[in-house]
This record gives sequence, C-alpha cells and structure tokens, in this order.
Amino acid sequence: ASILALILLIVLQLGVQRLRYYLEVKWRSVEASYVSYLRNTIPKVVFNDFLILLMIAGLFFIPLIKKNPIILLLCTDGLIIFALFVVAYSLKTKPRLPKRFRVMKSNEHPLVWELLDKSKIKIRSIGFLDYPGLKIFNAFQWGTGSNSIIALTDELENVLEEEELAAIAAHELGHVHYGHFKKLLIASMVSPSLLLNLCFLYLILDFGSTLTDTQQILSLLGLFFIAFGPPILLIPWLTRRWESKADLYAASLVGIDSITSALHKLVEYNIVYANIPKRLEFLISHPILKTRIDLISGMDDS
Repeated sequence: ASILALILLIVLQLGVQRLRYYLEVKWRSVEASYVSYLRNTIPKVVFNDFLILLMIAGLFFIPLIKKNPIILLLCTDGLIIFALFVVAYSLKTKPRLPKRFRVMKSNEHPLVWELLDKSKIKIRSIGFLDYPGLKIFNAFQWGTGSNSIIALTDELENVLEEEELAAIAAHELGHVHYGHFKKLLIASMVSPSLLLNLCFLYLILDFGSTLTDTQQILSLLGLFFIAFGPPILLIPWLTRRWESKADLYAASLVGIDSITSALHKLVEYNIVYANIPKRLEFLISHPILKTRIDLISGMDDS
C-alpha cells in the first residue's frame, strides 16, 4: 500500500510539474524540453513525496505519542539539535563541486579576478554551471567563508558584458562576506522545530480532550498557521534584506553603474522582479527592481 501510495503521489506530482513547466519555461520563453526540465526536478519530486508519506504515517502513531509525549518531545528536540550540529560541521568542510561545474580559469574574465583580489575574500572556487538543455540565467553561492563556491550559469556568460558579469560575481561575494548562506540554513530550521514542539505541547497538555472533532481540526490548523505563518513572511523579509546588502557590497566593489546595468539586463530574463507591485513585495524573496535601484542610487560616494 505504501509503494502504491508513493507511485500515485509521483504520478500526481508529474502532472504538477507539467503545469510548472508551462509556467516557468514556456511562459518565460525559455528554450528547454519537458524531459530536460523534469530531469532537473525529479529528485525534489521524490523527496517531497517521501516527506508527505512520513507525515501520513505519523498520524498512525498519535496514540503512541499521547502515551509518551514528553519522551518523544525530548527525542525530537534532540534530533533537531543534532541536525544543527551536523549543519554547522558541514559548513566547515569543503562542499563538493556540483556536476557540470566548470571552474573559471585564471586567464578568463580578468575583471572578475580583479574584484576577487580587491575584496580580499578567500573562496574555494568560482565558475560556470551548465544545465544541459536548459537556458537558465542565474547565479548561486553556497558554503561559508573560504569553503564558499560561487556559480554563474553559463548563459550569463553569453548575455552579460564583462563589467556586468563582474557585478553579479561581486553580488555573490557580498553573500559570502555577510555569511548569508549559514544564516538561511539556520532560519529554515526554525519552522519545523516550532511546529513539532507546538504539536507535542498540544498532546502533552491534552487540549483535544475537551474539544469536538471540528474544534480539534481548527486548533491543529491554528498550530500550523502559528508555526508556518511567521517563517513564510519572515524568511522572505530576511532574504530581501540580504539581497539589498549584497547589492550595496557589489556596488562598493565594481561601481553603481555596473551593478545597475546588470540588474536592468536581468529583468529581460525574469531573474530580477520588475513588474510586481510594491505592495506585494513582502511575498517574494528578492526586492523588486525599483527598490534595488533606489537603494544603490542613494549610496554615499565613499
């Protein structure tokens, strides 16, 4: 039954991925086949379905949880603390270079190497990431400190001028400088930890015994909202602040004109938000173009 449920979930997810393909690829006029898109997203599909199955399986253990809620709460929090230690340790080790990552050679893009020297930031590697069959215009940074990796997708190399490419690399260096990757990992663990503790407290204090079935469902939905509501709004707020700081850092390295030009050009490829109303900005992870340009333009000359 579990295997059949997993297969059914994957089939449903494939339908969802087909819809996402039309929204994210066809609608944005990106040149990519559905098979190529699926090849890059299927691991996430399977992982998400396993999580859903685990949540469903957890419902069958509610009687056991009610008998030993405090022990299970301590065990759960212990696992979360252990996970934090694993994350902290992994950040101190060298991350593996991804497949299809091409290290930038010392004779390529001299402006990028100049800004690396100027920043005095030591990183593990900088280079280009290739997505076979997909035209993706983006840049990424992961790892912390001297273990950080900066990846520019190979399509950026084709559409940006040298000064603009250096500006995007400088933006990613800003994330390294401020340690944003580590902060994001820690922030992303707050929500599941909060949800688990609230659910166990609900069982330990036996709130449900005095409530009707409908009231129990509503109260559990309330717990989910308390646990997931703030992070859904808090994490985008944090990432928008971090993106702004990385923009300012880039402007301090390469100049206001270069980073402004790069941002304007990336609007064409839907990487930088431009048409979202200011009042809806709180829902997205990156500031809209006007916010970013206004911030950079208001920099002190020093």
